[in-house]
Amino acid sequence: MTRPEIANVQDLKGKKIGVTRLGSSSDFAIREYLQKNKLQPNRDVSIVQVGGMPELAAALNNGSISAAPLSSPSSHIAEQKGNRVIANLANEGIYFVIAGLTTTRRFLREQRSDAKTFLRAFGRATHFMFQQRDEAKKILTKYAKIDDPAMLEGSLKYAHDFTEKIPLVKREGVQVVLEQEAAKNPQAKEFTAERFYDNSLVQELINEGFYKSLWGK
Repeated sequence: MTRPEIANVQDLKGKKIGVTRLGSSSDFAIREYLQKNKLQPNRDVSIVQVGGMPELAAALNNGSISAAPLSSPSSHIAEQKGNRVIANLANEGIYFVIAGLTTTRRFLREQRSDAKTFLRAFGRATHFMFQQRDEAKKILTKYAKIDDPAMLEGSLKYAHDFTEKIPLVKREGVQVVLEQEAAKNPQAKEFTAERFYDNSLVQELINEGFYKSLWGK
C-alpha cells in the first residue's frame, strides 16, 4: 500500500518504505517486489523498520513512509485514510514459506497416521473457509475480535489469497530462503531445498482422491 500520491511502483524511487522488522517476511516480500520491478532496495528505495502492522499503518497515514506491505485489517484502516493498493503480492509470483505446517521426521515416521489425520482436518477446515464465508466470518469475529464488516471481508480475502487449497510446499519458496541466507552464511549453499520440506503425506492424500472429494478437481 502507498500514499495517495504514489500512482505506481516506479514512483517509489527515492522514497522511504516501512517494514515490520529488517529480515522479516514483510522485509523479504518488499525487497523481492522491488527487484522484480527493477528497483534496488537501499539504493533506489530506503527500507526502514517501523514495528507491527498497526504501526506501519500509522506511519503510512501520517506520511513518515510512502509505502508498506500491509495485511488485513491494518490495510483496511490505511485504505480508509485515502492510501491505495498498488499491488497484491499474492498475485506477483513471489514464493516464500511463511506459515508452514511443521513437525519432526521422527513424528512422521512413528505417528504417520496421526499426521495424515491432521492434514485431512486441515484440508476440511480450508475448504470450509472458502465455501462457508458467513460462518468463517463468525469464527473470525469470535477469535480475532473483529466485528467491522469491511475488516471481516478484508481479513477473509487475505486468507483466501494466501492459503493454498492443496498445501504442497513449493520448492521455490524454500529455495529463495536458502539463497537469501547464503548471502550471510555461505554454508547455506551446501543444502538443497528438498531437505527442508516433505510433501509425501499431501501427495498420498492427492493420490487417494481426498482433495478431489473436497474441491471437485
